[in-house]
Amino acid sequence: MLDLKVNGEFPKRIMVQGEAGAGKTTFCAKIAWDWVEGRHFSHFVWVLIVPLREFKQHSIGEIAKSYLPQNNPATVSQITEYIRSNPDKVFIAFDGLDEVSFKIMPTDQMQLQPSQPCVTSSEACGSSSETGDIGLVEILCSDQLASCPVLVTTRPWRAVEIRSDGDLMKLYTFIRVEGFNRENLSVYIYKYFPKNDDKANQLIQFTSENDVISENMAHYPIYVAMLCLMWKELDEQKLKVMKSLKSFSQIFKEMIAFLKEHYAQKKVKKVGSPSFLSYLKKIDELLGPIAKQALNGLLENTLIFGEDDFQICPESKETACKVGILSQEDRITTSIDIHKRDAHVQLPVFFPHKLFQEYMAGVHLASLYESDRNAFNMLIEQVVLPRKNEFRYLLYFTVSQNKSIATYILNSMLQGLDIDVHVGRELPIIVGYYADVSRLDIAVGRELSFIVDVAFESQDPDVAVLVKDRVSSKEIALTISDGMTAHTVAGYAFIGPHVVSLRIDRSCGPTMSLDVAEIICSMPSLKKVCLQYEFCGHQCFFETLARKGKESKVSGSSTIVMYMYV
Repeated sequence: MLDLKVNGEFPKRIMVQGEAGAGKTTFCAKIAWDWVEGRHFSHFVWVLIVPLREFKQHSIGEIAKSYLPQNNPATVSQITEYIRSNPDKVFIAFDGLDEVSFKIMPTDQMQLQPSQPCVTSSEACGSSSETGDIGLVEILCSDQLASCPVLVTTRPWRAVEIRSDGDLMKLYTFIRVEGFNRENLSVYIYKYFPKNDDKANQLIQFTSENDVISENMAHYPIYVAMLCLMWKELDEQKLKVMKSLKSFSQIFKEMIAFLKEHYAQKKVKKVGSPSFLSYLKKIDELLGPIAKQALNGLLENTLIFGEDDFQICPESKETACKVGILSQEDRITTSIDIHKRDAHVQLPVFFPHKLFQEYMAGVHLASLYESDRNAFNMLIEQVVLPRKNEFRYLLYFTVSQNKSIATYILNSMLQGLDIDVHVGRELPIIVGYYADVSRLDIAVGRELSFIVDVAFESQDPDVAVLVKDRVSSKEIALTISDGMTAHTVAGYAFIGPHVVSLRIDRSCGPTMSLDVAEIICSMPSLKKVCLQYEFCGHQCFFETLARKGKESKVSGSSTIVMYMYV
């Protein structure tokens, strides 16, 4: 990264994008470790790693002070003045922009919007004109420390805020954390199973043959760690079940079940006995309040909790920590000054990763469908769907809990898909890249793909029919390119919509090859298939076409033209 140059210089603002679990936080930790070890970044006097979810109410001086020993005499104002006077000697990494809710807006833009209430940088991040300290938003939008190198990590949806502001976009250089490549993945798995190459090879084969996992999970360290742990501990029967998993929700459901059973075995040795099953039920009951707190926190962008947040359910918090769904830090912090000790010390409580919080939040949100339907409807219609890009994984995990819930949510999403107004009754829905297509048409295609992704997580055939029927009046021109994930392709194969044109601009692994072959053989509406020169299908693609071609549902009156560019 240090070799990165923009106009011949190292950029002053870098936006690092990556999906959940891609290793953004690990990337920041690696920067700090390399600096401490003197491997890289040694020309900086100070490298500050700032987890935004923890320090969102602090100023940069307060954060820097918190990293010093308590007996260090330097004051916040002295530290702030040093950073202000030596910006080129300080490197700041803000981790998790998507985990805080404050809006990044330069001061001059705030002054142009006096009639609209907004949170200023001072209010959001502890900047004070009296102390002369510097708020985090002031740094993010370059109102302060413009010449100080600053790196920001975020999930992609939050980067839109920067990209949509012309002035801010010019300040930032955008890069992406891709996670593990195939070589990294193999090295990690072999290290996890140092004395069992057979087990390691089986897991590597599993991750490479399932495209949904290889594309959407195997790149990301958190998923790989989960898969390794389960692969190590599960018996042959459960491993067989695991090999059939297709979705994010299925993986997390199995992982949470594994953690609960692993903990229960410490209390009740006889697995499967009535007492063991009874203990599992007790764990589920104790985790109920944790799921509720997960949803409340997620909706308010709260990812770190205090012990007081669980004061009415201390046994639930303790059990969740022992199971592995919650963690509690040993170090002491307060919400105002880390070096001041209040009478009541709060130890931070948090989920190991935001995905764990999102899964538990989905469990509680789904439970409201039966226990408080009005609250459920309000949250879905007024909170979650209006911010669906932010709550993508919450939607995934919620629809996977129950067919009725999935039906309700997909109905609501489909009502917002106004295909006739945007596309026109005679034109097809454009999904994927096509030249000379309006932004509105592309937007409808993206919206449909989002719906298809959510429906796929339900894994319910009736939900698939619901989506298919809603768009049955429209023809779909589907392009499968590098920008479309295996998850989305699997979703279209699962839904089976009215596709009339299929174009493939990318290589396909085993699972995606099967899904594409299924689309070709099972959609009566299909008239044209174009395999571009980028296409490289797995052997099973051609085997499936040969086997299923005679049973194809494609209409005999249709003409399928397959172009091969070589």
